[in-house]
Amino acid sequence: MVKCPLAIAHLLMGLEGKFVEIVKFAVFLLVSHFVLMQIFRLTTYHVYFWKALPVLIVYSLLIGYLLFVLSLHRFFLWQVVLASVWLFYIGRKQRQAAEAMLLLAGEDAETVRLMSISTGRTGSYYAYSSFLYVIGFSLVYLILYNQ
Repeated sequence: MVKCPLAIAHLLMGLEGKFVEIVKFAVFLLVSHFVLMQIFRLTTYHVYFWKALPVLIVYSLLIGYLLFVLSLHRFFLWQVVLASVWLFYIGRKQRQAAEAMLLLAGEDAETVRLMSISTGRTGSYYAYSSFLYVIGFSLVYLILYNQ
């Protein structure tokens, strides 16, 4: 009779620990993506791409390190998948907005050409930044995890 309440208490404590771990990961994910989007504001801007690139690389390495140090091992693949899907979704929305801007540019060939070049570069910088971020934090985490 005594074992039953103890088993239930142990089960509840295990669920509580998992809930705390999930909340910790959710907060980590939201904060890391908020800061990432602020860095992307620089890396997708043509003038600052090369200057802001080291900041992005260091940040991605820091995220991989923190993912390991905070013992979020169960959530590594979730981080990779959610970050990739979220970045893909944002990139797709940006592409749609760029197409709308080109339609609104009018019929002036020079304006359309300049806007087309600008949106193309922005899309490329966004793709490069996204790739570097995901690869950076993944490599650091995997190196630390496999030591």
